[in-house]
Amino acid sequence: MRYKLYIIIIILLVLAAFGENAAFAYWIWTPQTKKWINPRYAPKDTPKEQLLYSMDLFEAKDYKKALDEFKKVVSYYPRSESAAEAQYYIGRCQEELQNYYQAFLAYQEGVEKYPFSQRLDETVKREYDIGEKLFSGEKVKFIGMSFSATPEQIIEIFQKVVSDAPYSEYAPTAQYKIGELYKRLGFYNEAIEAFQKITTNYPDSAIADDAKYQVAICAASGSPGSAYDQQLTAEAIKKFDEYVKANPDSVKVKEAQKEKGELIEKKARSLYSIAHFYERRGKPNSAIIYYDDIVNNFPSSSIAPSAMERAETLKKKSKR
Repeated sequence: MRYKLYIIIIILLVLAAFGENAAFAYWIWTPQTKKWINPRYAPKDTPKEQLLYSMDLFEAKDYKKALDEFKKVVSYYPRSESAAEAQYYIGRCQEELQNYYQAFLAYQEGVEKYPFSQRLDETVKREYDIGEKLFSGEKVKFIGMSFSATPEQIIEIFQKVVSDAPYSEYAPTAQYKIGELYKRLGFYNEAIEAFQKITTNYPDSAIADDAKYQVAICAASGSPGSAYDQQLTAEAIKKFDEYVKANPDSVKVKEAQKEKGELIEKKARSLYSIAHFYERRGKPNSAIIYYDDIVNNFPSSSIAPSAMERAETLKKKSKR
């Protein structure tokens, strides 16, 4: 009893000290939240009222204030039907404020907290659109400053689109973008894996053929420059052969054949370097093996005539 009396006295003293300006300077205990709340920041009496109030602010394009009010719905009434709608509009507010990555995080929180929301399809679409914007170079905001989104952030967004809605119309393209981003980063093994998921999971999609071509391109790009480790180069040549065979009418066939030709040249010159290495160290039989490999398997390479000449010379010397 004495404790409550002290509280009343404190409130009266505050009111006396600040007069009319003290209208919101006190805190009250709410049985609903079991917290002390300043009425100035308190939510409306019901989640529906709070949501409608927030919507009015959103419609008035007061996005910053609307954002705070939508957050109250989720914070004070997390189990209400209004919470899922409020979470969706938190993302919408962040989008309108051009905080694109924060918008994605808000949408994703809605997907995870309210998986049965009627907004799920629209949320996935908005996540995909955000990914496209950032992929195209639009900036993200942080503490009032604009930055380019990192490839890792964009990959994260597209990965969520694929995992949240693997059978949606956006999934194949999102998966393709993941491959392109890994390719930009120079992570060719990860890019190959991403593109192969399209050919495996979405073989009938319009971009399946392009994905096959990208697998070959990434295999070619990822082949090491060392003359003594050309396994990836050989694999890339194989991928181009598979692509041309499977897509003889594709507009990319000519480009694929050109890429293959460059790889053949690279592979042949690698073998020639190995052969020359053995020749200089007095191991003609080992050198002949590599020169013959060029002649038999890469006859179209520019180095093939020289390889043939060296092989014949070494063979003549060995007969003496």
